[in-house]
Amino acid sequence: MKKFVLLAKYTKQGTDGWLDNPDEDRRAMVNGLASKLGGELIDIVYTRGDYDVIAILNAPDAETILSLKLAMIKTGAIAELNIHEEIDLSAVARKGGSMIGLYKAPGK
Repeated sequence: MKKFVLLAKYTKQGTDGWLDNPDEDRRAMVNGLASKLGGELIDIVYTRGDYDVIAILNAPDAETILSLKLAMIKTGAIAELNIHEEIDLSAVARKGGSMIGLYKAPGK
């Protein structure tokens, strides 16, 4: 299971849906959707700023989350959905450190 952070912006259609039904339990809907995909919703928050929604989910793999993105965008309610996958920064730094000096710039 991998952890993903999703940053989303609603379209006018999406915000119109909120205005029409402000008490709809979107957390339950996203949690049910995540379960159907073999994952789980960890948290979802609504924000002001560059993104309307920030969701943290566990999912089996990146392909599952990318497929979810396509399905959500297709509804017309989501204008943009950025996916960020959790990484082990220490492991990345160890690998990066072992590669120092391997790459040569053009002309060097």
